[in-house]
Amino acid sequence: MIRLVVLFFLICFPVFAITGLDVMTNVQTESRKNSTREAVVDMLILDDKGRKRERYFNYWTKFDDKSEQSLIKFFKPKNIKGTALLTRSDFKQDQKFQWIYLPAFKSVKQLSSTDKNKNFMGSDFSYSDIAGRKLSQDTHQLIKETPTNYYIESIPVDLSQSSYSKIRYIISKEFNVIIKAIFYDLDGKKLKTLTNSKVSDNNGVYIVMSSEMQNHQTNGQTILNVVSMKVGYAIKDDFFSVEGLKTL
Repeated sequence: MIRLVVLFFLICFPVFAITGLDVMTNVQTESRKNSTREAVVDMLILDDKGRKRERYFNYWTKFDDKSEQSLIKFFKPKNIKGTALLTRSDFKQDQKFQWIYLPAFKSVKQLSSTDKNKNFMGSDFSYSDIAGRKLSQDTHQLIKETPTNYYIESIPVDLSQSSYSKIRYIISKEFNVIIKAIFYDLDGKKLKTLTNSKVSDNNGVYIVMSSEMQNHQTNGQTILNVVSMKVGYAIKDDFFSVEGLKTL
């Protein structure tokens, strides 16, 4: 009887050589190689009627053992030029902070927890999507694996700190990069799907160069294409500052 129970358990709950947390840790490690990035990004936003808005921004990020910082600055079109978003992640305090600069009002605003769930510049990405989630905020279960991919389901430890009830990932074994992420709203309904369609080796780091976020509930779509990317060069810490938000 014991043998039958053990056999049933192994059939229903396969044992993997690697855990879901291991897979997501490898993804994070790959994303933090060479400590800095600088990119020019083309953002194309389409609504449910097929109307298009195109925007361009510069993106910088820097990370070390204590923190991760990123800065986005729009330079085109003219009506949003200078709009900027600063994101800081403090690993010691286990907190994330975001500030947005609106040049029309010449004002800097620190985003509240409610603000972070809003759409980023009218796109299908939220401010919290831009900030990302800490590994410790979710439990990560390896659902299955194929010769090429891992399939992970991540569920928030505290639902009050998330705008999603779960996220399902497909991770490339070759690149340790997210190929697809499916986001479910707090009612458990499918909300958005992120598809990363192009991955390139840049100075020894595998980087996503083309992404598409599709909103299943609004039929909106946002496409990000990296026009250029530089990896692993010096960026001063004071560049990622509230004052730095205002500098064109």
